[in-house]
Amino acid sequence: MPNPLDQLAQRIADLEDSLPELSRSSRLAYSSVDDGALTVTAGGTVRAVIGQQPDGTTAVNVINGPTPPVPSPPVVTPALGGVLAVWDGTFAGGSPAPLDLGRIEVHASPTAGFTPGQATLVTTVESPQGGSVLVPTGQPVWVLLMARSTSGRASAPSGAAQAGPAKVVADSVLAGIIGELALADDAVTAAKVAAGAIDADAIAAAAVTAAKLGAAAVTAGKIAPDAVGKGTIAADSVTAREVVAGTISTRELAAGAVTTTQLAAGAVTTTQLAAGSVTAGQLAAGAVTTPTIAAGAITTAQLAADSVAAGTIAAGAITGREIKALAITADKLAVNSITADKLAAGAVTATSLAADAIDGKTIKGVTVIGSTVQTGLTGRRVLLSPESPEGDNAPSVSFYSGDTREKVPAEITAYVAPNPAGIASVTRVTSPQLTDNGTHTPSVFLSAGSPADGYSPAGVWSLDATGGWTAGAANLYGTAGTGTDEFTEARVQTEVYRTDTNKPAVHILSPSSWKVQLADQVAAMYLSKSGLLVKALVGTVEVQSSAVQLTGCNLMLTHGARITTDDAWITPVFQNGCSQLAGWQRVQFKRLPHGFAALRGIVAIPAAMTGGVIFNISAASGCRPLVGEVFAGASATNVGANVFVYPSGDVVLTNATGGLGGWLSFGSLQWSCVD
Repeated sequence: MPNPLDQLAQRIADLEDSLPELSRSSRLAYSSVDDGALTVTAGGTVRAVIGQQPDGTTAVNVINGPTPPVPSPPVVTPALGGVLAVWDGTFAGGSPAPLDLGRIEVHASPTAGFTPGQATLVTTVESPQGGSVLVPTGQPVWVLLMARSTSGRASAPSGAAQAGPAKVVADSVLAGIIGELALADDAVTAAKVAAGAIDADAIAAAAVTAAKLGAAAVTAGKIAPDAVGKGTIAADSVTAREVVAGTISTRELAAGAVTTTQLAAGAVTTTQLAAGSVTAGQLAAGAVTTPTIAAGAITTAQLAADSVAAGTIAAGAITGREIKALAITADKLAVNSITADKLAAGAVTATSLAADAIDGKTIKGVTVIGSTVQTGLTGRRVLLSPESPEGDNAPSVSFYSGDTREKVPAEITAYVAPNPAGIASVTRVTSPQLTDNGTHTPSVFLSAGSPADGYSPAGVWSLDATGGWTAGAANLYGTAGTGTDEFTEARVQTEVYRTDTNKPAVHILSPSSWKVQLADQVAAMYLSKSGLLVKALVGTVEVQSSAVQLTGCNLMLTHGARITTDDAWITPVFQNGCSQLAGWQRVQFKRLPHGFAALRGIVAIPAAMTGGVIFNISAASGCRPLVGEVFAGASATNVGANVFVYPSGDVVLTNATGGLGGWLSFGSLQWSCVD
């Protein structure tokens, strides 16, 4: 039977033999990463993510790598169509090529000292051993290089070198290399053809057509005898200039060939005409004109009745001497033919005017005294009167709407009225009256008060604002009254604005209530016959009582009070891949009654995110700060991170010193929304 001590000693020996082998083998030989990634860090900074990436792909993603060294300046030489840039694969100061080198960028610009960017990037050298690339250009350019790592970091630019494209000369072109297909359209012009280069043998048969001949290119010396026959003469090509004098006789003329249009002016004279050959039937219409009639040849006896009409009388031919007395009556005068400048002074008297002869269109610059002026007798019209319709001695303007329900028209009346301090000027504006009496007719009275009482006599409203407020506007509202006093429901509203935020404050005064609403304050206050009512600008805070007592700095509410609040939490819309961390406090914000905003909850952050917008606080919520705020956030890895809250509403993660471990807690943050 084996000894237990011997068995224990053997097992210890076996374990000692296996320890060296275990220390030399990989601890991850049979390990795997399921649906995740390994993060490689150096000095607290993430350098690579191995495995599943934020976009769902699986790869080795190198990030936050070191800045690569500056490459050596390129060597640039002229080339056909551009310049040739050569990089020898070395770096400035003899630095070795980095292991994370991605490529060498080639930048070019015609401007010296340019800043490389996306617009100047021409091509890249992909091998760390160097290489040459062609930079296409038609002008001299400066060329420099930049190294780019696989994590996207760029080196500083190298020194720049300049060169221009090479010119094309005859020595650069091999004999016979340029064929017919290598020539561009219209490349060979007349100036490129040597004299005598094209002879008769070089012209194809029928290649020269009439369209190819220039004007006057064929002269008489180029035409063979009898080459031009009857069939080769174009119509109308032979004119009188080509006919020799005396060659055409009467025998050559066809019957009827010579007509009146062929006769020259003056060719036929009186001596050529037979006696009695010209009768009235031979005279063309209009052939006999005034210059052809002898002086005194036509007398009254030769004129037919009514042969002289208005169209045949020259302008100015008939004067007063030719007009018979009483020959011109009223029916012979054209409309508007007699104007004021045609009448003698005093020619038109009152007895000469017909009834209703003067209407509104003929009155200019007159003064109507002791009467009313109106635009019509019925319907919609305007009436100007020295006395108001109420019968008082005040000038007024009445506006009739034309509506059948109108009892009294709208009015504008001006007068001076007595008041306890003396007198005051008053302008009254009254709306149309629709009831049997004027109790429910709105009216507005504008008055500056009395000079004797210290009021301005200018008749204007004034509004002064101090303490950071600027004057806005003063508005007067007339409302329907319920009593006999015209001023019972008069209402005055004034508005002033903050000089720093341009936010308004509104003051409304009336006999039954007053209201003051201040911008950037918690509530607006209403004081009426039922008590004091306070309403919050955001949410609802309502305090109501039938009695108010103010003693020193204490506001006492008696006979019951009521306070209500409404401040619901708002869930934001996340950005940049952020989301709600499942199973934990929801990320929400809301406005508090005392003018502050609160933010709570825990947000899920993507693994590679170290900064960016998490969400935006809507302007309608009233939770945005007036100035920026910054807070500390807690993370799963206890890595330091800040949360910025901007007036624009952006809630931003920034200054993270490393990976957050998947989540960030806001805790319970608060900031002011009113100052």
